Amino acid sequence: MSVVHVSEEELHAKLEKCIAGERLLIDHDGNRFSARIQHVGLTGVKVIPETLIKNSTGDPGDINGVTVPYEDIWELEVKGVVYSRLAE
Repeated sequence: MSVVHVSEEELHAKLEKCIAGERLLIDHDGNRFSARIQHVGLTGVKVIPETLIKNSTGDPGDINGVTVPYEDIWELEVKGVVYSRLAE
């Protein structure tokens, strides 16, 4: 897996092209967690935290995601490449 360091603007441009299922690293109020994209919107990304996915026993689509603002997203993983702004 390779890591590409990007600016916040470059990461947001990559996010706008994403589809559901891509992995993100999110830092919200000092809490870091990984999540999967459910929907990319104008003001943020609707995600499902991976802990909810792993613990789900219901039908597909039964988990409601949460919307996080773009500035809370620190990494995006697409096809084995991690786009990260952690070096900022």
